[in-house]
Amino acid sequence: MPKKHSVDPFDRILATLHRAALDETRWPEAERLICEMSRSRGNAWALVAGRPAPDDTVFLLQLHVDGRRRADWERRYFEDYYARDERTLRFFGLQPGSIAPTEELFTDAEKKTSATYNELMVATKAQAGLNMRLESPHGPPLLWMVHDPVERRGWSSDQTRLIRRLQPHVHQSAIVSHALAEAEVAGTSAAQLLASPRFGVIHLDRRGRIMTANDRALEILRQGDGLADKDGFLQTRVPEGDAELSRLLARALPPFGMQGSAGSMMVTRPFSPSRAPLALHVTPVGEGYPYFRTSRCGAIVLLVDPASPIRIDPTRVETALGLTPAESELAVALASGQTVHDIAAATGRSEETVRWHLREAFRRLGVSRQVDLVRQVLSLEGFGAVPGRGG
Repeated sequence: MPKKHSVDPFDRILATLHRAALDETRWPEAERLICEMSRSRGNAWALVAGRPAPDDTVFLLQLHVDGRRRADWERRYFEDYYARDERTLRFFGLQPGSIAPTEELFTDAEKKTSATYNELMVATKAQAGLNMRLESPHGPPLLWMVHDPVERRGWSSDQTRLIRRLQPHVHQSAIVSHALAEAEVAGTSAAQLLASPRFGVIHLDRRGRIMTANDRALEILRQGDGLADKDGFLQTRVPEGDAELSRLLARALPPFGMQGSAGSMMVTRPFSPSRAPLALHVTPVGEGYPYFRTSRCGAIVLLVDPASPIRIDPTRVETALGLTPAESELAVALASGQTVHDIAAATGRSEETVRWHLREAFRRLGVSRQVDLVRQVLSLEGFGAVPGRGG
């Protein structure tokens, strides 16, 4: 019998991270593989604003311990520890990509008195963990903690080398996962992803040729301001952007049998210089992508227009979600991308009053994070029809 080709363990992790980026239910699988290969007890990821700030700037948090996602500890962290976590400012002081042991983020005095260190870190098996701040020009920073090593002797050079190698891939998957969550399509079917009116979604075959595009993507391509369809292939309007896009697609669509890598870029709009650039995310999909019954689909391109308006009537939010008029107004403003500071300035309320109304909305909906409230509001925007391009 012919020998089966073994799959490199690192490639297995990358393939699972790519699936997790497009389907949040796959994150535990990716996390388990990372733990298995790095010989660690768990992971925690948080996408945050680009500076230390109040609690409205944590976009995404996932905490996994011993192969299980611990949503209970995610909630407890925000409720009991976040405001007094001594690591917060120190995380932002780390050099991007550097690795800091947890014990170095606490002073000797804090190790005796800190609730975060003595309660949270013990319960989640992270006192001997490793901490990183990862930066990218294409999305918010990621704070990543790898929990305690399985072996008591501590971290080996092979383990830390693997973690460094995984850094950009974990960050990229978290950025795409967050972008999908903001558009209320995380965890949906591939067909619903195509139907999202807030995203341009394009399927590429293994040669990089456009197979299918949704309404929003077709509109962007027809406008031709930034990105265009050139004989069935994507092309930017500026040579340097086209070179970057070519490199991105080459990494995402390597020769058959090799694992692709995800990546992002900003697409400038030369005909409308006052408009913000498009964010373009490319993610390989592999053999398991469910939308096509064949293996022709090689990658998904997500196009995010930061200027794309959200059209949701606060009255509809009030009726559908059971919120008060004030809570509905603020929830829609939050979903439109405004910060608590922006909302307070626009409405004449104090920031503390805005936060109080939002906490009440959290309580009514049974959620604990800003992103969960935004998801529910954005879900009321509805989905449009999907025109097939072909294939």
